[in-house]
Amino acid sequence: MAETADRIVIIGGGASGLMAAIQASQAGVAVTILEHKDRVGKKILMTGNGKCNLTNISDIHGKYYSSSEKMIEKPNKQSNEESMKKSSEKSNKKSLEKIYKALERFGATDTREFFQQLGLYTKEKNGGGIYPVSEQASAVLDVLRSACAYLGVTVKTGCEVVDITADRQGGTVQYMQDNTKKRMAFGCVILAAGGNAAPATGSDGTGYHLAKKLGHSIITPLPALVQLRCEGDYFKSIAGVRAQAGLTLYVENKKAFYEEGELQLTDYGISGIPVFQFSRIAARAIHEKKKCRVQINFIPYMNEREMLDITNKEQQLGYKTIEEFLGGLVHKKVASLICRIQKIRPQERISEAGREKIAACLALLNNFTVIVKATNPFENAQVCSGGVPLWEVTENFQSQKTPVVYFAGELLDCDGICGGYNLQWAWTTGAIAGIAAAQQVLKQEAR
Repeated sequence: MAETADRIVIIGGGASGLMAAIQASQAGVAVTILEHKDRVGKKILMTGNGKCNLTNISDIHGKYYSSSEKMIEKPNKQSNEESMKKSSEKSNKKSLEKIYKALERFGATDTREFFQQLGLYTKEKNGGGIYPVSEQASAVLDVLRSACAYLGVTVKTGCEVVDITADRQGGTVQYMQDNTKKRMAFGCVILAAGGNAAPATGSDGTGYHLAKKLGHSIITPLPALVQLRCEGDYFKSIAGVRAQAGLTLYVENKKAFYEEGELQLTDYGISGIPVFQFSRIAARAIHEKKKCRVQINFIPYMNEREMLDITNKEQQLGYKTIEEFLGGLVHKKVASLICRIQKIRPQERISEAGREKIAACLALLNNFTVIVKATNPFENAQVCSGGVPLWEVTENFQSQKTPVVYFAGELLDCDGICGGYNLQWAWTTGAIAGIAAAQQVLKQEAR
């Protein structure tokens, strides 16, 4: 026998789940959150390096992705490959349109107003990024938890959802809590269980399995906003270096992305915000067995004329070793690596080396190419790409398969770049799904 039910059950107490709960409860519907971990909102505490970049007021266009794969995992049957290819290519453009329309309905301004109404004031910094004035992610979680408590939202933690059964009138959720199997009936259910990224916070992929049981496709989830692992045995020698650099991603020798910013070199490859911004493109390409390489410009502040001028200073700077000379342009570890690659003796002076060696070193600094072989795993990723295709949900994120089911957050096939865009997607989808589910339940009760 199922427990006495609230009319809406939300699976997952992250950003999108908490937003959905508050919006549905404010609409006058009783809500229960079933959270896998021992407390809600753990991932919120990690965002923005603990400062919580809530959203971004900059232009949203070009800041979001929605996957387009030739093959999509189907829940119970094999599909014709050619028809799947046409479907995904056609739906990719429509998915992006759906993302931007949703963000127009509940965007950055709405998010700021929402949190201000809860008593949290925000400020702008870092090119449009919006943060709580205290710059504490815990402040964001505190106001969300406080609002849920005030509105009477029931929060059950330590719940592992194992199954959902649903029809057009409602359904039941089966879950484990304290080693006991339990059931709860619902009028509508909102899946906000997250993806696979940062599984320690509760995003362990459960939502994908539940979605597949309900008849949905899953576009293969891959890490995004993540470090890239590269070929080469020299990375340990430059690990820890941070450098302003220009990075160009090539997929199958075609330019796919350019970003400039602080590159972080690790003992296995490359990291930092500019790498995160195109990591999902690299992840998807590698998944499709395409070749990826990144061209690093360690001297983006220098144009060709300036490089030529420095090359012509061999007499003026002739007393310096080449390693010393390069150390005036880039980090010493990078300078040393360039010398090793060019087979230059550490103490070889510019006057001995000549213009050709100087030019070759500058050319390598300007175009240092690394081959990408993999991303770091989900444990290191901030978000996922892939998930439930947006063409399988309505504009209110209601399931096209089972109308009492809604989706919110990272479980959907949408991911953004760094800068608050992914949290905004969580707030947007949570708000829209929460309100729509509440309206549906109220209509059910009015019949």
